[in-house]
Amino acid sequence: MSIVADLVSKLLNLLILLIFLRAILSWIMPVGRDMITRLLVDVTEPILAPIRQLTSKIIPGMFMDFSPLIAIVILQVLAGMVERVGRGY
Repeated sequence: MSIVADLVSKLLNLLILLIFLRAILSWIMPVGRDMITRLLVDVTEPILAPIRQLTSKIIPGMFMDFSPLIAIVILQVLAGMVERVGRGY
């Protein structure tokens, strides 16, 4: 795999992990109150906010936020595509 494709793939996987951690922490403690959760919000919100806006337009009045799940699926697809391109397929 090329160095660039490997780096992009690792960054996408890191984003997946950070979004997952943010979702889990949101069940346990308020997000954004301490330095660690503030960092998670700062890194993941640019990805989650557009998805949240789109889903609220598609399904108005939705009681659960599915944006982390949708973001993780999209990022996994992108990571898979990058890995395939890096291998030369």
